[in-house]
Amino acid sequence: MLFALAAHAGRFMPQNVQVGQINGHNYPEVKIGGEVYRLAPGARVYDTFNRTIIPTQLPQSAKVFYQLDSSGYLIQMWLPTPEEEAGMGR
Repeated sequence: MLFALAAHAGRFMPQNVQVGQINGHNYPEVKIGGEVYRLAPGARVYDTFNRTIIPTQLPQSAKVFYQLDSSGYLIQMWLPTPEEEAGMGR
């Protein structure tokens, strides 16, 4: 039962999260929009259930929320839930 509660819990994202479209990846690089970003050491990628996944499990094309570190490396990415994706047109 605890798992079911965690799976439906809201996700908290930092204030400086950005929205983009993955247009391909080749570990350790991910192309979002027209930019190619390198994954930071220790980067975390979250699926729609907020579980961490390995970067090679990313789809080649998907909408994402992402955060860059102070050096411009990708430090966190979230694959949006259907509800979050519907609100991405902000």
